[in-house]
Amino acid sequence: MAQRSKKDHIAAAALPLFLENGFKGTSIDMVVRESGVSKPTVYNHFPDKAALMLAVLSRWIENNKPLILPIKDPTELEKLVREHWLTDEAVRLYAIVIGEGRRFPSARTLFWGQFDRLWRVAFGYVCEHSPNLEKAVIDQQLDQQLLDRLRAQ
Repeated sequence: MAQRSKKDHIAAAALPLFLENGFKGTSIDMVVRESGVSKPTVYNHFPDKAALMLAVLSRWIENNKPLILPIKDPTELEKLVREHWLTDEAVRLYAIVIGEGRRFPSARTLFWGQFDRLWRVAFGYVCEHSPNLEKAVIDQQLDQQLLDRLRAQ
């Protein structure tokens, strides 16, 4: 198996820091300590923290792509949402993107376009092919579920 690049290693080390501390609360020095590389190495790969966040979200989104599974009823849909879309990590990233996204506009755009939008498209497809699911109702329920999870943080 190929060894991960330094860039991937740094991004992987930064994810838990961003999840725990948010964007503003995560310093490059924290990333240096967590990744075990030098500060010049971090800056060699990422000119600033916003570029690091873009790499972190790119990697995370790649590993959390939408699933399109046959769904028979709302209970199965709720399980799919809980286990694959609105995971604890995803909800924390929603909170960071909503609260601090102006600090990392490219990563924010990526998150909305390649994570949130694609999950919603996937659920639209599921609803179209599931006679027991109504898209407008499901959209409203999903928005409410996300809002409730964000409030609970």
